[in-house]
Amino acid sequence: MNDGNLESVVESVQDWVGSERDWTDGSSSRTALVISCSMEGWNPQEPLWPVDAAWNLIKVQTLGNQAWRRHEGEMVLDGNIEHLRTQYDVGAVLVVGHTKCTVLEDAHEEWVAPASQSPAGIKARLDPLRLIVRDGFKEGTITESTPLRTVRCRLVEFNVHRQVQFLRQALPRSITVAGYVHDQDGVYGSFPDNWYLVALDGKIEPQTIRTQLPEDTTVHVASLLR
Repeated sequence: MNDGNLESVVESVQDWVGSERDWTDGSSSRTALVISCSMEGWNPQEPLWPVDAAWNLIKVQTLGNQAWRRHEGEMVLDGNIEHLRTQYDVGAVLVVGHTKCTVLEDAHEEWVAPASQSPAGIKARLDPLRLIVRDGFKEGTITESTPLRTVRCRLVEFNVHRQVQFLRQALPRSITVAGYVHDQDGVYGSFPDNWYLVALDGKIEPQTIRTQLPEDTTVHVASLLR
């Protein structure tokens, strides 16, 4: 994505909040917030656990499905999420990444080969994701020899992990925090367009996650990092 296109996206949708009614009949006071990437038309056909059709679903779209923002040098909870948490009985927050995330691709490119001049708006929103890329290299999640396609898919999951960990610390323990990846490419399984649970309340080991799920729940659990 070139700087002009990304800057336009930053200006127009970085703080977009909308109500998604496809999954709710309006009869429940329980609410789930879904933090998805503003670069994806996110629309699974069925609710993602722990949400069901009775829940009120509110979508919060940010660049790279970020749950935070920088304030006076610190990473704090995104203002939209904080506001919605005070207005609704929030029972769950879902972070949903996607494998064709051009925002993370740009963050990776900016870390590997920083542009000499980037617009201030782009730099401000990409900087936290550039640090995600840095940590991916430091922790060995990605390396210089990792194929580019694999790097970018791993970064998507790694970013979801970090957002879930941040939310787990920022939100009350009564709120379930789950992280999903929309596999648009078929990298997690044989077929594309499935959603995979990759983090749950800070846990990222697939087997550990499975033990936390109700026995009658059918959820795809997987990881590219474990």
